[in-house]
Parts: sequence; C-alpha cells; structure tokens
Amino acid sequence: MTLLDILTVLPDECGNHKTCARRIVRKRAGEAFSIDTENVLGILKEYIRSAGSKTNLQFKVFRCFLSWVRYGDISPQRLADDPLFKYTFQAVEKPALFEIAVEVLSELVLHTQDMKRYQPAVAVLVPNILKLGPKFDEALRDGDDETCRNLARLFVDVGEVYTPLFLKPNRQAQIVVELMLKCSAHPDKNIASMPFNFWWKLSRALCDRSFPRKIKEQFERPFITLIGSLKKVMQYPPSLRDFKDNQAISDCKRMRYIAADALVDTVSVVGVQRVLRILYTEMMKEWERYKQNKENWRGVEACLYCFRSLARRVSNEENEVLPKLMQFILVKEVQEQFALRYTATLIVGRFHEWIRHHPRFIEPLLKFVVTGLGSKLRLVVSSAAFAFNYVCTGCANQLAKSYILDLFKVYKVSGHLPLRERKEIVEGLTSVVTRLPLQNENGYLKGLTEMMKPLAEILKGAIDRKMLHVEPHKTKISDALDLVAQIFMSITEASEDRIDEDQKSKTQRRKHTVFILSHLKPILDTLMLQYLKDDSLMERVCRCWKYGIRAVKLGFTHMLKPLLNRLAELFPEHPHSSFLYIICVCVSEFGKQPHREYQEVMAKAYVVFTKHGMNTLRNSKAFTDNPDVVGDFFDMQKRYLTHCPRIVFSSELIVQVFQCALVGIGVHHEDACAMLMRFFATFIRMGSELRNEAQSRKSNEGIVKATNMLKQIMKHFGEAMTAGLLQGAAGRLPNSRIQFVAEVIEELIKHCPEPARIWITTALRKIPETEHPTHGEFVEALFRRRDFSTHSAANLFTKQIKEAIRDFSSAARVHLR
Repeated sequence: MTLLDILTVLPDECGNHKTCARRIVRKRAGEAFSIDTENVLGILKEYIRSAGSKTNLQFKVFRCFLSWVRYGDISPQRLADDPLFKYTFQAVEKPALFEIAVEVLSELVLHTQDMKRYQPAVAVLVPNILKLGPKFDEALRDGDDETCRNLARLFVDVGEVYTPLFLKPNRQAQIVVELMLKCSAHPDKNIASMPFNFWWKLSRALCDRSFPRKIKEQFERPFITLIGSLKKVMQYPPSLRDFKDNQAISDCKRMRYIAADALVDTVSVVGVQRVLRILYTEMMKEWERYKQNKENWRGVEACLYCFRSLARRVSNEENEVLPKLMQFILVKEVQEQFALRYTATLIVGRFHEWIRHHPRFIEPLLKFVVTGLGSKLRLVVSSAAFAFNYVCTGCANQLAKSYILDLFKVYKVSGHLPLRERKEIVEGLTSVVTRLPLQNENGYLKGLTEMMKPLAEILKGAIDRKMLHVEPHKTKISDALDLVAQIFMSITEASEDRIDEDQKSKTQRRKHTVFILSHLKPILDTLMLQYLKDDSLMERVCRCWKYGIRAVKLGFTHMLKPLLNRLAELFPEHPHSSFLYIICVCVSEFGKQPHREYQEVMAKAYVVFTKHGMNTLRNSKAFTDNPDVVGDFFDMQKRYLTHCPRIVFSSELIVQVFQCALVGIGVHHEDACAMLMRFFATFIRMGSELRNEAQSRKSNEGIVKATNMLKQIMKHFGEAMTAGLLQGAAGRLPNSRIQFVAEVIEELIKHCPEPARIWITTALRKIPETEHPTHGEFVEALFRRRDFSTHSAANLFTKQIKEAIRDFSSAARVHLR
C-alpha cells in the first residue's frame, strides 16, 4: 500500500461508524487529522503536479482529497488558494475523472456551508458549477442518465446549501431555479426526485412572514411549472399494467409520497386555489387523451392522486373546483377503469370533511364507494372500505338521520370480505350508530344490537355445535371476536369525540352499551374456558373485555368482581399475559375510585396476580422465556403504584415484587425490559411523591407506613438495583436498551441523590476501570447538574444523564468488541 493509499484510508476509517471505536476516540482522531490537513494537502499538491497525464494517479489524488475534505478541517483561505481546488473544475471535463471530480465538488459545497467564513471559496464554486448546465443538457439529449444523475446531485447540493444566495431575483438565482426545474423534469424518477428537498427549503424561506411579497411572487412561476413535473413523477410506469405486482406498487408509492410532499410545498407558495385550477385543467387534458386511447389512463390517475394529496390543504367551503371533481368521479368511465376507480375512491375518503359540508354529494359518493366493495381487485376493495369508514365518520350525523338502513345492508353483506376491510366497515358504521337517538325504538340500542347480533350468533353457534376447535369455525370465531372488540373500541373513540353531548345522554348511552356487554358476557366466559390453551384466541377474548371495559367505564361495576375472580381462578394454571393486561385496564379505570367495593376487589386481584406472576417469573430463564408476561406483569405493578399505591403498600408483597424485578434486570426483550425499568422508575418517583404527601398530611398512617416501606426497600435493595443497572449499561444489556436504564438512573439521582452517589460508586468498583470517561468522570457527569425546576432545565438534566450513561456504556463495552 502506497503513502497515497494510507492517506486516503485514514480519514475514511475515522468517519466509518462501523469501526469499533468509542465516540471520544473517534472525536480525538478527527481532531488530530484536522491538524494535519494542511500538511496532507501539500503532499497532494506535489502528487498532482507530478502526475502529468496519468489519469490513474490523478484519480487517486482526487480520491484522497475527497477524504480529507470530508473529514478534515481546511481553513477558508487555504481552501480558496489550494491548486487542487482549481484542478477539480478541469477534471470535470475529463471522462475518466468526471465522477470523482463531481463528488469532490459536492463535498466542497457541503464543506463550505458557512458562507461567510468560506466566502472566497463560495465565490469560485457557485459560478463554476452553474456553468456545467450545458453538460447536463447534452447528457439529457444523449440519454446518459449516469452523467445526469451526478450533475443533478451536484446542482441540488448547491441549491440546498446556498439557498440564501438565491432568494434574490438575480441571474444566479434564475440559473439555479432553471437547473432545478430541468432536474425535476428528468424522465428518470429517481433523478427527478432529487431536487424535492430544495423546493421545500425554498418554499419555507419564501413563506416566511418577513420575506418581501413582491420577490415571492417572482418565484411563483417556477413552482407552477413544477406542478407538471410532479404529475409525471406520480404517474405509474408503463410497465405496470395491473395492480398485482406488490413490489412495483410499493416502489411507486414511495416515489408518489415524496412527490406529493413537493406538491404541498408548491401550494404554500402559489396558493391552494390556483393549484386546484391548474390540476383540474391538466386532468381534463389527460381525460381527452384517455378517451382517444384507453391505455392513457396514467395521466388522469396522476392528477387524481394530486387532488388526494391536497385534501388537508383545501377549505371545506371550496365551491369552485371540488364540486366539478366529485362530479367527474361519478362518471361511468372513471368507475370502469380499475386504477382510476381506486384513486377516486381514496379521494372520497380523504375529502370526507368537505363532503359533510356539501351533503348533496353524500348519497351518490357513498353509493360509488359501496359499489367498489364488490370489485374483484383487492386494492379497490381496500380503498372502498377505507372510504366507507371515513365518510361514515365524517358525515355521521347526516347518515344517522337518513341512511342508517342502507348502511346496515352493507354491513350484513360484508361477511365475505377480508377481516381488515370488515374492520373498516364496522368502525365506520359504529360511528354512525353512536349518533342515533337514545329514546327512539330504532335508536342507539337497536343499532348496536343489530351490529352485535350476527357476531354473537357465530360465536354461540360454534359453542352449541361444539365446533370451537375445528376449522373453518375457529377462523370465523377469531374474526368475530376481532370485530366485537373493534365495535367497543369505536364506541369509545366516538364518545371521546362527542364534545356536544351532555352528561345525561352519555350516561344513558353507556347504559345501553352495558346492556349489550352483559348479554355477551356468558359467551365470552365460555370462550375463555374453552381457549385456555390457545394463546391467540385467548388474546382475542381478552381484547373484547379490554375494549368493553373502556367503553362502559364505571358501568362495568357489577361485572368487575366476577371477571376478576374468574381470571384469578384461571391464572395460576394458565398464566396468559392477556389476563394481566385486563387487570391493567381495570386498574386504570377503577383504581382511583374511592368506593370501598372497588378497593377491595382491586386489592384481592393485586394479591392473586402478584403471587402467581412472581411464581411464573422465578428465575432469569423464566424472564427470557416469557417476555409477554414480564411486560404485562410489571405494567400492572406500575399502574397499581400510579393509581392505587395504598393497595400496594398495604401488602408486604411489594418487597417480593422488587426482588423479582432484580432477578430479571438483565432481560433483553425490548418491551419486557422497557416495562421492568419503568416499574423501577415509577417506584422511585412514587417514593418521593408519598414522602412529600406524608410531610403535608402527618396524621395519615397509611401514607407514613407506605413511605417507611419504600425507604426500607430502597435501603436494602437500592445498591443491588443500581449495580444491575450499571452492569446492564456496561454490556449485560444490548446497546439499544441503555435508554431504559437511563430513565431509572435519572429518577434515582433526581429523588435519592445522596444514596444514589454511594450506590453508583460502589457498583462501579465491580466493573473494570474505563477511559474517556473514567469512573470518577462518569460519576461527576451524572451529578454535574441537578436543576429541574423548569421544563427546559428538566430537559437539560435528562440529556445530561443520557449522554453520561451513553459515554460510559461505550467505554465499558470496549472489551466486548
């Protein structure tokens, strides 16, 4: 390996994050290389002078120059005067050096982002790079996509980095904008998408309130021109003739998403109304082409997609373009072409708010959507189900008054659809049902009954015929349970969205929901007993309870005790994690209720599930083998601490729970580790809160007892917990779990600073000494700032803890590499 090769590799390796080096070591190496940058440039200057016409040697010199520009620190004056800087522009004209020269120029542009500091270099870079425009035109004519791609990347870097230079209407700004438009219009969509971030930066600058309006208006014309290019980027390629190639569709969607973002940027500069008019005019032109040749559907579809992308930007009061668009969607020829129908259906879903404000379109558009549910193409069916959901949600009040029977007809014939589409239909219909009147015989209770009845019949029929474990009945049961859970979940969401409903009506509606849940209870109880050995179906049964409880809230009171007793009876032999999650939901809903009946039931559940949960998690292997149980068990403990701490501290079990947590402190599973660490953090924080409460209410014996118990637990196990946390940070836990460790350390330092320092110092003695930081430096970094009196100060404190632990972890893991 020659000296030139070594000089090329050194800075590359310094910047290579795959190299096993600590952050501080990488930083200091970078600083050392920066000091030597000028010496290296002197060596490269000699190499380039001696190279003569040897393009191989010239290539190596520029490759080395690129490395030092990328990772070194070249002074502004040295850069402007360096011969290599000037030779690079000459190298662009040589085919053998073109790519490396363009790459060097791009890196020089990025290196000179501080335009004031590097003003001499910028003054040379910008005009010389803009002179390469004709070379791009030539490559475009010759079909040389590779050259176009390299130059486009260079032009885009110039536009993005030096945007402030081009905000004035001068010749340079005009050239840059013209080059960006040429790049955006390139037939290769990967090249056409390169300038999108430039358009975003430019639009942000132009839309700043302090920016002169007259200058902004001069930039509107390029953005209007850009619309045509964006439409072409959004078009499906000619090779895509049907929607069965999932990979091709996925690639197209990715490109369409980023083009849609650029269209939104255009709207921010030009105005949404002008863009709507332009799009509609373009769509009519494309429509004429389509009528002449049915293969020309891609242009029409791209225009429809553009409309869809602007849904959130269009006012609900818009009455010029959107009415014509909706009429166009209802044209027979649009409905017959699968791609047009697919995108048009998505438009209906996206503009559901606008449709609500224009009720004359509800019936025809809903009919259009429902017809799509019968399509043979899965994508059209999916879009129709999506649109059905959104139209029902957006127009729930109008639909509840006049169209409820038609919606139920759709629901009753949707059983053949895939589950995902059935969920969309159920969610939409539930939104409408929740708007039905409470007293009417065809009101809310009747509507909810009609929704639940066919699902209950499927479940009860399988139970009666003893077909619970036989396919296809098992799949039907699974789907029916998912839909029951979806109905209850949608009821909860609809109730939260209804700010106009008085408390009396909410209570009455909740009673009706309780009535339905009570009738489902025997079925769910039976299924729970039948599926004790089937995790998947048991989870679905429990999900019905979970969303049912959330839907009826305190209305669940009379069912709470039987359900918890049943779970307590089953859990010892069948420790499903979904049982624990039901307890979590019950704690959240009932834990803070002061009534004795709630507290007694919740206290009994705590004892039973805590004992048997710990019995399941006896050793570290059990933690590894049962991550779901770990996650839900410690989530339950955290919720009890948060919502009803008196239950926790009235029992001695919390001591055993803490010891159990210490056994699993090294669990690797992400969710399990997160919940276990959050339990520790909540426990520490709760200790501080109870201590403060005890000081303000000294007569409360329960709080004093809880505070004393917390002190004793931390006294006996705080050191072991801290040791486990630091050992996890030092390598026992995966690197991605360090953030969870940091949460606990933060609470420890915040609420127990004096013992925490002792415990951390003691724990570090069992870990090999580190460098950068040393153990002593690590401790000082943790305790450097303890100000969290304001929100910003608290954020700084959190950042300090995270950085200190990250640096320590990196240093401690050196021996693992």
